[in-house]
Amino acid sequence: MKLFFPVVFATVLLSGCADETVKPDEPAPKQAEETKQPKPQKPEQPSAREQVENELKQTVSQMSTAEKVDQLLYIGVAGTALTEADRRLLQQHALGGVLLLGGNITSSGQLKALTADINEAQTSDQRAFVGFDEEGGRVSRVPDAQLKLSPSLAYGQKNDPELMEDVGQTLGSISRFYGFNMDFAPVLDVNNNPANPIIGDRALSADPQQVARLGVPLMQGMKEEDIVPVVKHFPGHGDTTVDSHVGLPRVDATKAELEQTELVPFKRAIQDGAEMVMVAHILFPALDKNRPSSLSKEVMTGVLRSELKFDGVIITDDLVMGAITERYGLAQAAGLALENGADMAMFSSPGAYASVHKEIMARIKQGKLSTADLNQKVMRVLRLKQTYDLSQTKRVDEYQRLIEQVKAVESDMRH
Repeated sequence: MKLFFPVVFATVLLSGCADETVKPDEPAPKQAEETKQPKPQKPEQPSAREQVENELKQTVSQMSTAEKVDQLLYIGVAGTALTEADRRLLQQHALGGVLLLGGNITSSGQLKALTADINEAQTSDQRAFVGFDEEGGRVSRVPDAQLKLSPSLAYGQKNDPELMEDVGQTLGSISRFYGFNMDFAPVLDVNNNPANPIIGDRALSADPQQVARLGVPLMQGMKEEDIVPVVKHFPGHGDTTVDSHVGLPRVDATKAELEQTELVPFKRAIQDGAEMVMVAHILFPALDKNRPSSLSKEVMTGVLRSELKFDGVIITDDLVMGAITERYGLAQAAGLALENGADMAMFSSPGAYASVHKEIMARIKQGKLSTADLNQKVMRVLRLKQTYDLSQTKRVDEYQRLIEQVKAVESDMRH
C-alpha cells in the first residue's frame, strides 16, 4: 500500500500534464489594431518642382501657336530710343528677348532710359530677356569708362577661381545697374590659335582645363546677382582664322580633338548648372559637313543635347552676321536653327520680326517643326524666365559702390 500511493499520485500528475498538452488552444484576443479599419492614404502631393512644371505646361497649353513663336524670338531694336514701332511690338507681343548692341548706346543716362522704356512697354506677364554683350575688354557695351573691366585673359592669367566669382558678381551688378537681366558671357572659347582675329584676349586661357576652372565661377558669380549668364560660343570659336561677323569660319579638328579642347569648358559648365548656351556660326566638318553649328542638327541636337546632356536654352549667335547672311536669308536661317535644335533665334536687324515670325509659322504648318518640339522649346524658355527676376525690381543704383567694386577686382587681378 505504501508503494501504491506514490504510483497513483505520479499517474495522476502525468495524466494532468497530458491533459494540458492536448487541450486545444483558446483563441487569443484580437489585437486592437486588427479591429481598426485601415486609414485611407492621402494622395501624394506634387513636389515644388513638379508643381512648377505642371503650371508651365498649363501656361503653354493656353498659348496660341503665334504666341509660342514669339517666345522663341530674340530681337534687336532700332536706334538709341524706343521707336513707336518697337514700342507697339513689345506691347502687342510677349517676345522672348530684346538685344541691345553698341549702336543702341551713347551714354549711361540714355542706356538706362532705353532699358526702362523696354521694360515699361511690355504688357505681358511673360517678361522678355533684355541682354547685351558685356565681357570686359574689347567687347563691352558699358558707356562709362569707370565701370569697364580688363579683358578676360588678364583675369585668366591670375588663375584664381575666387577672383573670377567676384568678377562675375561685378558683371552682374553692372548689368543690373543698366537695366539688363541677361549678359552674353562668359566666353568659354579656348584661345588655342594665335592667328584668331576675333577671340584672342576675350578667352580666359589657351588651356581648356583652365578655361573650365575659371569660367564656371565667373558664370556662378553672375547668377548670384540674378543675371542670366549665357556661355558662348559653342562648340568653340578659339581655333578659327575667320571672323564670323564677316564670313564663315571653318575648324577642321577631329571629333576626338574637339573633345579634348573646345568642348571641355562647355562640358564642365553644363555639369555645373549652365542654363543657356549660345551656338556659334562655325563649320565643323567633323560634326556636320554642310551647315554651320547654329543651323546644325548634328551639333545642337546631337552633341549639345544628346552627348553633353544639356537641357537648358540653346540660342543662336546673332543671325545678322556674314557667316549666315552670305548663304541664307535671315528668316530661312531662323527657321533652320529652330528646326535643328535651337530654342531661340537671335537677330539684331530692326523690323525683321514680321518676316521671321511668318517663316516659322509656315514651317510649323508644313510639319517641319512639330507641335511637341515647339512646346518643349517654349517650356525651356519659360522655365528659365521663372528662375530669374526679369523685372527691374532689383536694379542697382549705387553708382559709387559699383566703381569701388570694379576697382577692387581690377586691383586683385594686378596684385
